[in-house]
Amino acid sequence: MYSRTWTVTRSVIVGGALGLITATVVIFGFVVSHRTSTATTTAFADAEFSRLRARFVNQEPLVDMSRREASRASAQSVGVAPLRVFHTVIFDTRGGQRLVRIDVPYWFARQFAGRTDEFRWLGQLTFLDDTEFDPEAIRLSITELEQRGPGLVAYYRHQSGGQFISWVE
Repeated sequence: MYSRTWTVTRSVIVGGALGLITATVVIFGFVVSHRTSTATTTAFADAEFSRLRARFVNQEPLVDMSRREASRASAQSVGVAPLRVFHTVIFDTRGGQRLVRIDVPYWFARQFAGRTDEFRWLGQLTFLDDTEFDPEAIRLSITELEQRGPGLVAYYRHQSGGQFISWVE
């Protein structure tokens, strides 16, 4: 009896450990495949942000950073396409200069809005990395994002030169 109980207990422990290891590898693989961070210069970052902003030259960001909430004028759209990918690019100047790119499936990004279905700070849009923008307050509901559809979500630049841009496709 003791031997059989020990065998079952050992099997449960080994199975649990293997499940935990598998989950860790899957999560690590997901983060590595959806996020990059590279050291860069201010000149390169400025050029990259100019290129990205040119894609949205005739479009106002959904989040009005002067008010830190969704712009009422751009929150209405007709025939909105489903959202597939959430993109974020950050030029982080805190502790060195690096360009962080995060591209995740929209369903994954949606999980970070929480039970209120609302992003409350830029850090929730940069959920796979710790950046200087994490404490920046915003208000953006998933409903507003989905009503707007694909396009520019936010663009923001610190006085220090750090920049943040986010969009959905």
